[in-house]
Amino acid sequence: MTTTKIERASVCFGIGRQSGPITVEVRPHHDTISALRGVQVGFELLNGVTLAQAKKLVDVLNENVIGLLVATASDDRTKVAAADEVATKP
Repeated sequence: MTTTKIERASVCFGIGRQSGPITVEVRPHHDTISALRGVQVGFELLNGVTLAQAKKLVDVLNENVIGLLVATASDDRTKVAAADEVATKP
């Protein structure tokens, strides 16, 4: 049986520019989503998008998006197998 775990985090957006086109970066306020620990998420914008347009996009996102949801599926049998391995180790 598969279970789904939904994790939430409040986020804001910022502009990034790392050797290439402008990107919109997702910046979580806290490290609360375990699946995203150590992961950076960004959206690459089209080549013709100017910095002013990117700033406008970021402003709109920050005004209208309040959080990020991540759904992770896990197999209950995997959890049981992992628990059995821990229980049987000397």
